[in-house]
Amino acid sequence: MLRVVVKSVLITLAVIVVGQVISYSGRMATGQPFTPYVFFMNSFLPLVTALPASLIIFWQQHRIQQAHLALKRAHEELAVRAAHDGLTGLLNRETFLARLGAPGALLLIDADNFKAINDTFGHAEGDTALRLIAAALRSGSSPSWIIGRIGGEEFAVFIPNASATEAASAGEKLRSLVANVQFYPVHSTPYPLSVSIGLAVGTEDIDLQHAFRQADVNLYAAKAAGRNTVVASSVKPRLVSHSSVA
Repeated sequence: MLRVVVKSVLITLAVIVVGQVISYSGRMATGQPFTPYVFFMNSFLPLVTALPASLIIFWQQHRIQQAHLALKRAHEELAVRAAHDGLTGLLNRETFLARLGAPGALLLIDADNFKAINDTFGHAEGDTALRLIAAALRSGSSPSWIIGRIGGEEFAVFIPNASATEAASAGEKLRSLVANVQFYPVHSTPYPLSVSIGLAVGTEDIDLQHAFRQADVNLYAAKAAGRNTVVASSVKPRLVSHSSVA
């Protein structure tokens, strides 16, 4: 509001100055005296006309600008909500899939024994567990990684241009971070969280559909191997031992 008033006052002063100059020049040219009354009227009239008009115009402009800014922020917020999962803040399935591109490494990540958490402690604690897992995955991800929640308790990470070794190391890092999460669904009693990870490395010769199929096969292999592990391969599953990955 202060900015509106200042602009209006400046405009009014400018009108007064210009009016005084024009009036003085005109009277001097015609031989008429430039009296105090003329000076007063040249100052008074803009104050009762130009100042209110300026205030109205600038205030309306200010309100329009504020409305446009609010609309822009609302659009941005809607875009963020449309692209992200409401519970975890990660990309939702549609946005995650839309941002993928080969070559790269795809990691399918599934929370282990998640049904038991919901059945034992309730869905509210299950939601807490998902948020904690998502936070751990996010903390271990690099800015270039694409990370999303693609199902109920299933997450996915895409690492552009990652080699098989780099991808396996990343998968093991994420597995370890989740395993170290502190989850207390009941009072002070900790409950272990873990994830199984199926990994597939795509090249220019392997499309994303194939990478998803391979990563899914490897995810099932990780579950069958006892959970809380990473299985990676480009053709058929190969168990990645925790001790062999840096």
